[in-house]
Amino acid sequence: MVSYGQKMFTTTDAGDVMALEYSSYFNLNEVQLDTKSVTIDFTSVLDKPTIGFGMSYTNNSLDFDAYDRYHDYSAFEELHSIELFARYKKALRNNWDVNFTIAPYLSSTFNEEISSDDFILSYAANFTKTWDKDGLKSSLKIGAGYGSLFGKPNFYPLISYSKNVNEKLRYEIGIPVTGVFYKLNEQSSFDFKAQPESIYANNTSGFSLANEAVIYNSELEFKALKLGLGYQFRFDDNWSTNFNMGYLLGSELTVSESDNTIYDFDSKESLSLNIGISFNINKK
Repeated sequence: MVSYGQKMFTTTDAGDVMALEYSSYFNLNEVQLDTKSVTIDFTSVLDKPTIGFGMSYTNNSLDFDAYDRYHDYSAFEELHSIELFARYKKALRNNWDVNFTIAPYLSSTFNEEISSDDFILSYAANFTKTWDKDGLKSSLKIGAGYGSLFGKPNFYPLISYSKNVNEKLRYEIGIPVTGVFYKLNEQSSFDFKAQPESIYANNTSGFSLANEAVIYNSELEFKALKLGLGYQFRFDDNWSTNFNMGYLLGSELTVSESDNTIYDFDSKESLSLNIGISFNINKK
């Protein structure tokens, strides 16, 4: 698992992929959030060491109709994120690997001209130790990253232990992902995961308050812990699809200016639905 920016891409057994995803978050205390994204991820160009790169675009649509009587939230109805990422992986001694990722991205409402506040430089580094016993692999990852994976850009740990119990069952314990993964057959697999969900976007245009005051350079932040049950179906060597039903714990949706909260939507819990389809660009 490679984590950076606002995105988390699973590279294990994924190959080089192009993916489309749609997510809907139901009733974040009367705020509707829909997310659409497209990702092109070239997992590996060279084998030893491995160099990977790609890009993604995400559109977030929010419905604030129930809150228009407080402030004018129209500036935050459409959020856009464009991310470029590159990573480097090199094998070390005794089954250790080192991984570096850099992922600059732009996250903005695009209501005015782009400013430096719209750009965030995210990055991550970690060491991974792998064991193989009777064909069953396990791994330990230790590292850290910087980005908006948990909301407002900050440093976060990358630490996890993963173990294949048998050919079908694997578990992973750590941060940012903890989960159980079960492969039913060559086409179908299930997973149950706990992982962060987040959005962080800058707004350079004016944000109008109920008292007719106008604030510039405000930010929208959304963060939550998601418990999700997922199903993946592989049509053939190229095409696969995934479905996920999730429950958000402790979600927070706020509009702020320079760390001062303008409005807290008190979103708390919510249900979510995710549907995606991916195409394997390079069968290896």
